[in-house]
Amino acid sequence: MATQIISCHRNDSNNQAIDTHAHVFDPSLGPYASGRAYTPEDAPLEELIAFNQKLSTDSEIGTLVLVQPSPYENDCSVMMQSLRRLKDEDTCAFGIVVLDLDKTTDTELETMHYLGVRGVRLNLQADGKEVNIDKLVLALQKTSDRICHLPGWIIQLFVPGWSWDLLYQPILGLPVPVIADHLGGMLGPSKLPSSLHSSSTSQPGFESLLSLAKQSCVYVKISGLYRMSNELSSNFRDLEPIVRTFAREIPDQVIWGSDWPHTGDGKNRSKDKLKCKETFRVIDNYAIMEQLQTWMGGDVYRKMLVDNPGRLYT
Repeated sequence: MATQIISCHRNDSNNQAIDTHAHVFDPSLGPYASGRAYTPEDAPLEELIAFNQKLSTDSEIGTLVLVQPSPYENDCSVMMQSLRRLKDEDTCAFGIVVLDLDKTTDTELETMHYLGVRGVRLNLQADGKEVNIDKLVLALQKTSDRICHLPGWIIQLFVPGWSWDLLYQPILGLPVPVIADHLGGMLGPSKLPSSLHSSSTSQPGFESLLSLAKQSCVYVKISGLYRMSNELSSNFRDLEPIVRTFAREIPDQVIWGSDWPHTGDGKNRSKDKLKCKETFRVIDNYAIMEQLQTWMGGDVYRKMLVDNPGRLYT
């Protein structure tokens, strides 16, 4: 089974799989934000590298994309230290940051670019609050204006699936591409109203997301399946129609992310629990990857792991 997962991991950099979504949690490198929603277990860079190597039969480290996690809010110092270390070790790595652009200079952006940063994340799902579309559109425009001069930079969005209907026109006009985190927020039947159980690809936002991807405005990240489905025992098999549709309709616009170390869903989070470290989910990554390959077919699976993210992260 492992050979199926890492069949694209090779010493040749042109054949190397790219994990486009992983986090580092290391309080020894920098403190969490006081206003965070939760305190995660430790997940230092060493453990991420070990996890990545387990997905490779030759134990080579694949290309990594570190994504700023919400407990650090917009303090990216831990990520910058991690990227600098990976760069010093000649490991190919990139980063997606969360920033207060009003307090970030162009010189700071250029330094981040040198270290491998290639985009800014707008995470509207981290705190569980309702999405204010008007504010989000303004944030999209402001962010794209600040980063459009930087080669290869993107905006990464984690939003509910229905929001793509309302974001369709604003995203069409952006000068930078957008990455839709975690299946673009599209839910499996186990999380949908009963009226959509037999037609998950008819849920609000789905057609708009597909259309944006077909126009090369959006890449859809196949990641965090456990966030979009409750079917843990089947490794989230109710998401098959969604993934198969993405593979068939937008094969050149799908990318993969492990979402390591698999943070929780936030159901029982409260401020009085911040002193307690929240455990990570136990996920069968091998079974999920094997399932994805079956749903997508070998050619699209390779595009998702290698070719498509290879165009984004350079």
